[in-house]
Amino acid sequence: MTDSEAAREPVLPMASANDVGSLALLHAAFLNDYELLRTRLATYTGSPEQAADILHDVYLKLRSNPQITEVREPRAYLYRMALNLAKNQRRNGRRFVSADEEALAVIPDDAPDPERAALAADEMRRAIAHLHQVPARQRDIFLARWRDEKSQIEIALKFGIHKRTVQKELERAERYLCKKLGLPKLR
Repeated sequence: MTDSEAAREPVLPMASANDVGSLALLHAAFLNDYELLRTRLATYTGSPEQAADILHDVYLKLRSNPQITEVREPRAYLYRMALNLAKNQRRNGRRFVSADEEALAVIPDDAPDPERAALAADEMRRAIAHLHQVPARQRDIFLARWRDEKSQIEIALKFGIHKRTVQKELERAERYLCKKLGLPKLR
């Protein structure tokens, strides 16, 4: 055992003649079985740190000299004591979660992960590069529709063309971009 491991283990006082009995058995079992209890509790809680915290709470309860009459299996008694403390902690943690936090916990996170964000940025860069390859009027009509969110009638008025011409130019630009980006046809 290293010095740092020894420093982490709680130091229990020596049992006096008055403490002989169940409490003394529990103190001795706590010292002897500390690592086993911590390992089993870490498996139950899923966290070695939480298991150590719970065992610290068990130690504090033992130090408070509780009235314990008879203990047949000290290790099982300590483990059950630790499990009860873990359940109480879990129950108390749930009790303090607000309704808003509960509602947020069930909402899926639709934010793109870094890989999806990188792929989308690359696709956007390629789309812009290909957009520069279409004729200028077609590009301006496309940008007016999708970037500036103009209606087809507004675009027709702006360019002095018929609405049907705007539709055809948008279709051509969209078909060209879909083909170059390897996307399925829009219609």
